[in-house]
Formats: sequence, C-alpha cells, structure tokens
Amino acid sequence: MELSKLKLEELSPVRKRIEVEIPAGTVQSELDRAFAAVGRAARLRGFRPGKAPRPVLERVFGERVRQDVLERLIGESLKQALDTHRLAVVGTPDVEAEGLTPGQALRYAATIDVRPVIEVRDLSGLEAVRPTAVVSDAEVDEVLESLRQSVAQLRPIEGRTIVEAGDVVTVDVTSRVDGGEPVRREGVMLEAGAGSFPEALERLLVGQPLGARRAFDVTYPADHPRPALAGKRVHFDVEVKEIRLKELPPLDDDFARDHGRCETLAELRARIRADLEERAAQRAEEIARATVVDQLIARHPFEVPPSLVERRTEAWLASLDVKLAADAAEREAQLERLRAELRPGAERDVRAELVLEAVAAHAGITVSEDDVAAEIAALAAREGRAPERVRAFYERPEARAALRARLVRERALAHVMRHATIVSTDDAKEFARTGQSR
Repeated sequence: MELSKLKLEELSPVRKRIEVEIPAGTVQSELDRAFAAVGRAARLRGFRPGKAPRPVLERVFGERVRQDVLERLIGESLKQALDTHRLAVVGTPDVEAEGLTPGQALRYAATIDVRPVIEVRDLSGLEAVRPTAVVSDAEVDEVLESLRQSVAQLRPIEGRTIVEAGDVVTVDVTSRVDGGEPVRREGVMLEAGAGSFPEALERLLVGQPLGARRAFDVTYPADHPRPALAGKRVHFDVEVKEIRLKELPPLDDDFARDHGRCETLAELRARIRADLEERAAQRAEEIARATVVDQLIARHPFEVPPSLVERRTEAWLASLDVKLAADAAEREAQLERLRAELRPGAERDVRAELVLEAVAAHAGITVSEDDVAAEIAALAAREGRAPERVRAFYERPEARAALRARLVRERALAHVMRHATIVSTDDAKEFARTGQSR
C-alpha cells in the first residue's frame, strides 16, 4: 500500500507514536471496491440483484462500508509502517483516526508500546540461599490431624443445650459492613472456639444456649488479608440453630487403611512426610530462583512497556475472589486500591519475563515443535484430562505461542541458575557470613 506520509516519534524507549497518511486516491479506490462488492451482494426492494445505484447503496450501507474500509486501511497500513521501522510491538496500539471522507486522504496516529532493548550482561556472581527442606514431626502430625478432621462424624447432642468449646454449631448470620447493605447467610456451620470466624463470634458462642440470638460488632485490622474487610467495622446478628458433637476417628492402622490407602499408620506417616519434603524442596527451589531473578532484574535496568504491566495487573485483579461494593463510586475506588496493591508485583513479573527472554535470545535458547508437543502431552497427563482436549486447546496460535514462550523462559532461568552460586543451608546468617568472606 502506498503511504504519502509516515512519521515516527519516540515518546520513550518503549513507547512510540506513528503518524500515517494514506493518499486520497487509495482511499477512494478502496471505497469504490467496497461499494461494488456490496452492490453485487445487496438485495434491495425495487431493484434487480446487483443493479442498485451507488447513491442508494451509500444511503443504506454507507456507514458500515466506510467503517469497514477505515479499519482495513488502518490495519494494513499500520502493519506496513511497523514493518518499515522494524518495531517489536507489545500490547494493542492506541489509534487516533480522522473520519473517512471520500476523495480525501486518510490521516491517523497510533501510539504503541514496543519491546525494550535489553543488553544481557555477565551472568557470573549471582547467588542465593536454597533453604534446607526439613519436615518436623509436628508438621506431619498437623497433616494427619487435618485428614482426621476431614472425616469427622457429627451427631446431635442429647441432654445438653449449651454450646461448649469444640461443638459444631449451625447458625444464621446477618452481617453489615460499615453500615452497608445486610448480607444474610443461613445454615453456616462452624466450630465453637476454633477461630474460623471473627474471634468475638467464637467467644460469644461458647456458653450460649440453643436458640440464642446475639448482636455484636467487630473491627477488622487494617492489614486483614481480605481487602474488602481491612479496616472495616462489621455488625453481626447471630442465631444459634443447632448444636452437634464432632466425633473423630482414632489414629490407628484402620484409619490408615480407610482414609490414607496405606496398610499401617506408620506407612501413612512416612508417605505424608515424603510429600511434605517434596513440597518443601520445591518451595526452597522457588525461593532460590526468585532471589536469582531479582538479582538478574537489578543487573539489567530498563523501562517496562506500561501496557504489559496494566494487562498483567488486570489479569491478576480478575483472578481475585473479592466481594465488591454495591455503590459504583465506592466499587471503583476499591478496584483502584487493589490495582495499586497489585501493580508492583505485576511489574516485577513482567520485568522477569522480559529479561529472561533477552537471556534466551543472547544464549541462543530455542524450543522446537517436538518440545512443545512433549509439554502438551505432559500437561495432559498431569491434569488427568484427555490429551485430545489439551491438544485442541493448544492448536490455538495464541495458546501455543504462550506455551512456547513459557518454555523458553524456563530454559533461560535454568541457564542462569547454572551460572549462579547456590548455597543450601537452613541458616541464612551463616550464608551471609560466608558470603562476606569470599
């Protein structure tokens, strides 16, 4: 496509603005071609097929045709402009376009984010602690007790109507956050004194009779893990509906056979310990890798494309299980607070991906089609899903490209870890002392 004007402006190392002008003759010929195609297909009352005059076609289809031509001209010319300047675009261009006028040139501008140029430096000198994966007897006991609790039996209490610590109580609860709309939940089951609900509710239930109704307020701390409740005052109305006793099975070989698929309790404990040790080893490796990646990021400062950070922030925000306020203004303020909390982590995540991709390019790390196919098969096996469904998902070009990019980054990180000094110890102070002595 002929362009009568093409101008590139550098707004920042990762943000560019392109101004494009398409000649009037090209615009008119594209409009003529589009109306001719519409005229051949149009079926209008009073006209034979393909015989409707141009003024009628413009009156009936003009707005749609001009919009289609506008989008096609911008799409094709912008791709040509980006190829001309060899820009590695990330995100979606922000296009400012004038309207399409027959007989006149089309002018528009596009603001785009581009991939930063990262010069990979020496990878030596990176170091991290890999914590020793030690599992205590108490941790094994905790898992056993959790398994035991999960198969507890509940039975009605006879001869007693007063709640005692450890009873499982069914309550109807109405809550109101900072004087907002009430939320009612019926048939909520909780263990008196277990700390699964606000502490005031746990204390209140113990000693209360069946059928009791109580009201109280709880002020949540500012650092509460649920942002919707952090720093808020919540009013509760509670009614005790039912009291039941929890019966726990004894921890013995029968329990191991019935609920742990092991022949003995000792075998079940050994399996739990092995699982915990494997998870602890994975966490230790994740800690070491995160430390090395942070050092890699610090060693390679660069500007991050804003669109990538915003897209990652919005993806994380969408994954949160957060109850939003009913009021539109309060809801938007709540979302902005969440975005502000998520944005630093999202930026770190994007930085890590970009620098690892730069390392991969520098080291010549690639992923073949066989590698991608093998990973898809492994994903299907791990997730217990039909391989056909997994393969069908990864036939989508964007899904396959994302998988390939992830594999490239994983290999780049493995390459970086081979250059790093990793100390395995459960004593961080000792590592710091020995590290200073080198």
